[in-house]
Amino acid sequence: MSLLTKTLPVLALVFASSAAAADAPPKPVTDLGCLIGNWKGKGTFEAGKDKANIQANWACKRSSAQYGVLCTLLLTGIPDLPRYEETDLFGYEPNTNTYHWYSVTNAGETHDHVAAVPAGSSAQFVFNGVQESKPFREVIDLTFADDSKSFSLRAETFVAGVSTSVIQVGARK
Repeated sequence: MSLLTKTLPVLALVFASSAAAADAPPKPVTDLGCLIGNWKGKGTFEAGKDKANIQANWACKRSSAQYGVLCTLLLTGIPDLPRYEETDLFGYEPNTNTYHWYSVTNAGETHDHVAAVPAGSSAQFVFNGVQESKPFREVIDLTFADDSKSFSLRAETFVAGVSTSVIQVGARK
């Protein structure tokens, strides 16, 4: 009996179980739908003495059989960085009742931001890591309007407890 012949029944069981679970996603997964769409916005970037007006374009669609949301972000106007590009993957982790916002950017950043599932329209995503051998923390406050057609975002980074940058953006579908 080949490995494939032995493996197929197991895979069929796994996929059947997954298909049954996929019929009714939990509410936190459904709530991720507020991200779906094409967003355009503007805001500000501050880092030390640098201050600039920025533009944002964020396109989000469902992924992973409707269980995740995949987004691409383009920010322009950041000093010394003509185009800030980011790919985001959002998902819900039921064992910890948390959202995860996994980001990879053209600035060399790869972060897994985590948020408790909010009771209202605001969530705070936090990433803790290391930058230049010092503690690094990024805090993103994301608040949606009641109609889910606009949001405000504030992202602040800290190195060794000192604020190093703040991005604030308002966007609409």
